[in-house]
Amino acid sequence: MAVLGFCQESIKDSSIVGCTALRHSKYPAMDPNKQSFLGESQTHAANSDKFRSDAEVEGMSPEDFKRLKRIRLFAGLSAPELETVAARGTVRYMRKNTIFIERGEASTTLYLILSGKVKVFTVNAQHNEQVLSIQGPGEHLGEFALLTDAVRTASATTLEDSQLMVLSRREFVECLSECPQIAMNLDDSLAERALSPDIGEKVAAQYRAWSRFRRSGLPMIVLIGGCTGTGKSTVAAELALRLDIGRIQSTDILRDVVRLFVPEHQAPELHFSSYEAWRVSNGGMNEHDNGTRLITGFRAQSNTLSATVDAVINRSVKERASIIIEGIHIHPDYCRRIIQEEAVVVSFLLVNPSTEKLKKHFLRRGELAPPRGATRYMENFSAIWRIQGYLVGEAEHCGVPSIPNTDVDETLRTVIDIITERLEERFL
Repeated sequence: MAVLGFCQESIKDSSIVGCTALRHSKYPAMDPNKQSFLGESQTHAANSDKFRSDAEVEGMSPEDFKRLKRIRLFAGLSAPELETVAARGTVRYMRKNTIFIERGEASTTLYLILSGKVKVFTVNAQHNEQVLSIQGPGEHLGEFALLTDAVRTASATTLEDSQLMVLSRREFVECLSECPQIAMNLDDSLAERALSPDIGEKVAAQYRAWSRFRRSGLPMIVLIGGCTGTGKSTVAAELALRLDIGRIQSTDILRDVVRLFVPEHQAPELHFSSYEAWRVSNGGMNEHDNGTRLITGFRAQSNTLSATVDAVINRSVKERASIIIEGIHIHPDYCRRIIQEEAVVVSFLLVNPSTEKLKKHFLRRGELAPPRGATRYMENFSAIWRIQGYLVGEAEHCGVPSIPNTDVDETLRTVIDIITERLEERFL
């Protein structure tokens, strides 16, 4: 790995060995609650003389340690590895409008933002300021120039009172040597920043989210719900190909397997189609029923299958293997049953937007797959449409997105956008 190879060589470099760690500064530590911050006007903190008014703290408080865990550069580090970083760094408190990096100066330190907000900018010959980025907790500045001995290419100032962790070049290289995960994170960070000017910050952030997910080792559990005829199996197969997910499970198949072991007299609702499970109760349905018995029967079948679906999910989580589970029995609230810390869970509902389109789908299915036929679907069309209406209402209540599936490619783009948003929420 490029960065890891660099740190193994650089640790021997006499110029690095000669660097002075900032946490051993001649200036005494200060209590952040009693410190005198720098003035309100923009103040430079780029050299040791200017550091006298900043607070410098030996070690880290428990709250500082929690903030350190959220630094993007340290994603995936174990507790002992984070302690290694914490032991080398210095926590600095800077007041609003403190310039702590100046363009053109030598690079000797890496800055990690624990709290507050920082502006990275340049000033042209006409003294016009160009803002390059606004960064907050979890971000880091100066690693590229630090590793390449380049001068700073931009300046940075605090936009509010901020807390930063500072690592000297030697300290940072030591962390790279002892914690290989940092080198992996750094490679991704440098690649992302190289891409950003061409593809934009949004796409670069998406790249970062997917990269962190791949390295996390967590499985992805994709739950696809939807009534009969909404294209769940097609979307599941195409999505698995695009995301390189090797496992797909249909709840209809799970139901057929359970039927082999559970006789009809023990669970009669299992031995009907989802839209006919209401038949296990006495009497028939009529127009005054409002679908109550229909939905009750449907829910009874789904609930009976839930333990089997739980077992499939638990196996995937245990083996850390991503899986797509699709079927009418995936209720929108199902994602709440999964421990979110153990997997990345994404749930959505596929819908057919009109009765006309759904009827055409059944007729086409009968032509392309004669064994499945179209007659029974058309005869039970009203029940199928009512189940979709019920699922749409439940999805809205649970905050699960409903996706009209009229074009597979468009649906897949929407699904991948939803998954990417979930990864950004989890890993950025």
